Amino acid sequence: MYQIKYNFRLLFILIFSFSMTAQDSAPPVVTAEGNQLFCPGTAIPIVTDFSITDSDDTTIEAFYIQISNGFQFPRDRLTLTGNHPTILPLWDHNTGRLTLVPSASGQRIQLDDLVAAVKDVVFTTTATNIATLKEFSLTVSAANYLPYTGNYYEFVASRGITWSNAKEEAARRTYFGRQGYLATFTSQIEADFAGKQTTGAGWIGATDEQREGVWKWVTGPEAGTVFWNGGPSGSSPNFAFWNRGEPNDLDGEDYAHITDPMVGVPGSWNDLPNWGGTSALYVPKGYIVEYGVPGDPPLQISASTKIYMPEIEQTAATVICESGTATLSATPSDGTIEWYDSPTGGNLLGTDFLFTTPTITTTTTYYAAINYGGCNSFERVAVEAVVKPRPTIVSGPDVQFCGGPTQLRAVPSAGIIYWYDSPTSTTPLTIGRAYTTPDIQDTTTYYLEVNDNGCISSTRTPIRAVINREIPEFEMESNFLLCDDIGSLDISAQNPMGNYRYEWRKGDQIIGDDVSKITIKDPGTYSVIAYSQAGCPSSEKFFEVTVSAKATITKDDVIIVDDSSNNSIQIANTNLGIGNYEYALDDPNGMFSSNTSFPNLSVGKHTLYIRDRDGCGTATYEFSILGYPTFFSPNGDSVNDEWKIKGFNKSSYALTEIVIFDRFGRIVFKMTDDKQSWDGTLDGKNLPSNTYWYQAILTDVNGYRTQKTGSISLIR
Repeated sequence: MYQIKYNFRLLFILIFSFSMTAQDSAPPVVTAEGNQLFCPGTAIPIVTDFSITDSDDTTIEAFYIQISNGFQFPRDRLTLTGNHPTILPLWDHNTGRLTLVPSASGQRIQLDDLVAAVKDVVFTTTATNIATLKEFSLTVSAANYLPYTGNYYEFVASRGITWSNAKEEAARRTYFGRQGYLATFTSQIEADFAGKQTTGAGWIGATDEQREGVWKWVTGPEAGTVFWNGGPSGSSPNFAFWNRGEPNDLDGEDYAHITDPMVGVPGSWNDLPNWGGTSALYVPKGYIVEYGVPGDPPLQISASTKIYMPEIEQTAATVICESGTATLSATPSDGTIEWYDSPTGGNLLGTDFLFTTPTITTTTTYYAAINYGGCNSFERVAVEAVVKPRPTIVSGPDVQFCGGPTQLRAVPSAGIIYWYDSPTSTTPLTIGRAYTTPDIQDTTTYYLEVNDNGCISSTRTPIRAVINREIPEFEMESNFLLCDDIGSLDISAQNPMGNYRYEWRKGDQIIGDDVSKITIKDPGTYSVIAYSQAGCPSSEKFFEVTVSAKATITKDDVIIVDDSSNNSIQIANTNLGIGNYEYALDDPNGMFSSNTSFPNLSVGKHTLYIRDRDGCGTATYEFSILGYPTFFSPNGDSVNDEWKIKGFNKSSYALTEIVIFDRFGRIVFKMTDDKQSWDGTLDGKNLPSNTYWYQAILTDVNGYRTQKTGSISLIR
């Protein structure tokens, strides 16, 4: 069975049949001959000889002739010609099948009449692009024969039948002595063939009832063969053709059927319960019977013939440079060749396998046609005589180098470049767009020739490898400063004497190539080499990159002395960063020094400047020197009329708390944003001359905190 099942035959018959009774009589024997050349525009008999014999009958109910290969709907047609009064031809233009039936109801066709009629069936077509091979199947039955397997297939209509009943009924059916069974499929060809016969959901011989998810064929010669493991995402050790998302075992679905043509992929499979589905598309419409098991008798109830058209199997044409004649060739499978200047009609130019064009200057298309026995209506094949412009080198500059090997490059307008060492050399050095020279120390000329499919450049183009040992010259500073707070430093070669390529290094590591400027982010020893356009290197120039930073100063780094006979600020912590610093007070353009102490300061606001000696910027620190008066005389003479802290500016302080008490501890004044001095009054009334006490707690914008207490004499 397996040998028969996979024996591919040339004939592929697709005949749709939806009902057939079992046949146990001796089958007829059909033979046919026909392998003819077809001339388009003519009618041709489909057989050159035909016979049908039947040992137990001289008549037949019907006969079927189908265009089984190469059918072109709706242009092709089979027609019964001649006088055959007992036979009625029925042509189905959708499937390409001609059925011969008795012309009178209740009658049968005499076999002798059938033989005469089949010999008068002709093929015609109105197609313009005709398939070169057409095959015809001739058979006595409407059953569907698949040469690929050697078996016959039948869709038996039986609405609502269960899978188990379909399996039993299929096993009881025979066809001309061949045993029937619920169909099994082992190839896409077989599945497609059977799928096209169903008019709705049709049972096939597969189930996983023994073990869920293990699908087996349980009928015919394939019984026991596992073809699927798992659900929709399972795997197949053999052939399977499940519809999308199947098998899904919905509600205990253990039996396979071919899906309705309206559901999913045509001819694919689905799983259903034994009784089928309830919706219209899933109600079983019948089952597929396959006829043929090992040991069944061979059948010869079908035959096949074919017609063909000769083909031009090969064409060729020479390429012309600029202008000239071209030789075209065409090789036919049969017949001779005719050459034309148009795809239809036109002028006949030649009648040989070879054709030489007249002189042409542009690409021209000619058409080869086959003439076989006077028939020259076959489709013409275009053959192009190509005229190419002579190729040239469009880019191939001389290359300057310092000596040794170098690479030369060139670009052609079309085609391939051949490199030579002389204008007349016949042996190329290399082929392609690039050539690497050997070690040369003198200017050398090479010669380039372009070949574009046989069209060769008119002259060879010279390209030179030019020795240029000029050493690059440029300047480079030896020391650079990298400011840490900036994070990077751009360094450039200075005053170059040419257009150079630069190679930047830190030790043995290349950190920049082919750039004239490098960005440095770390201190260290660096170097740079310049290369001329010829590749000659300069001497290696070294430079150092050191790092510094602008100072960072806080309240914790200074000591401020105020309200004294020698007000001062002292930089107590000189470790203000990684730089080397110098200092100035109040004048950023004044004299800077390494002195960290500034005495004899006046009351008021001051600015300390800390400058990096290497140039990474100047930091500032603002502070105030305060003075606390010991008396005041609010007598209206505008001299010491109010008590206030000298040098105090509210904007320089983040937090302030200044209060004044009398001798009993009563608060007589508290500083506010609106009132920052005391006029000797309380609630608008003058207080008497006496001694009062103050407490000041001040925190400046730097976070520097001052706490001061003392006495005040109010004098009236």
